[in-house]
Amino acid sequence: TADPYYSDDLVTIYHGDSREILPALSGVDLFFTSPPYNLGTSTGGIHAGSLAATKLADGYASYGDDMPQDEYDDWQREVVQMMWAALSDTGAIFYNHKPRSMNGTMVLPTIYGDGLPLRQVVIWNRDTGLNFSPTFFLPKCEWIMVWAKSGWSLIDRSASQVGDVWTIRPEHSQRHPAPFPLALPKRAIAATTAALVCDPFMGSGTTLRAAMDLGRKAIGIELDERYCEIAAQRLGQQVL
Repeated sequence: TADPYYSDDLVTIYHGDSREILPALSGVDLFFTSPPYNLGTSTGGIHAGSLAATKLADGYASYGDDMPQDEYDDWQREVVQMMWAALSDTGAIFYNHKPRSMNGTMVLPTIYGDGLPLRQVVIWNRDTGLNFSPTFFLPKCEWIMVWAKSGWSLIDRSASQVGDVWTIRPEHSQRHPAPFPLALPKRAIAATTAALVCDPFMGSGTTLRAAMDLGRKAIGIELDERYCEIAAQRLGQQVL
């Protein structure tokens, strides 16, 4: 594995490509991640070239978010398989993505599991959205796919009572163009006994911060050095 960009008692950050670092990991109890959505080209209701799409594409300093869709799909399948290989026998992947209407057809993010056992789909009800297309209703939710090993379970029966629809308002941050709220990974992590959490698309470090707040160890991987620095400051200085 590459040398850590940042490390303390609970958190380790790697600067690099997830596909190069994930194969060296093992024993991860829980992945919680939200990859780029490939909004730079075909955006399913956010016009390519629109202000919203431009903000997202421009926000990733090292990544344009505009792969040909088939290449993007192959990339995400590969990363999900690598996460699965790094899981402990009682581990699970929480993979946040969104159904997208593309060329008149709905593409579901369940495709990235490519045969892995899908335990559940948790609906993240954002209660807000953006859509310039009159061909479908305004999307206000995203999906969290839970691909789980057979030995995975919630911490206890009461943890399941939160249900499979999580109404959490989205995050708005100047540190990253597409952040998710701290409450999202914190809810997933707190519902499990996961001792080691990983986010291979770390961004500004939200998953790592959630794990740290709950006293769990965490690993983050991020391609963009700017976000590695932001996350290191956020975690080292205990900044929300």
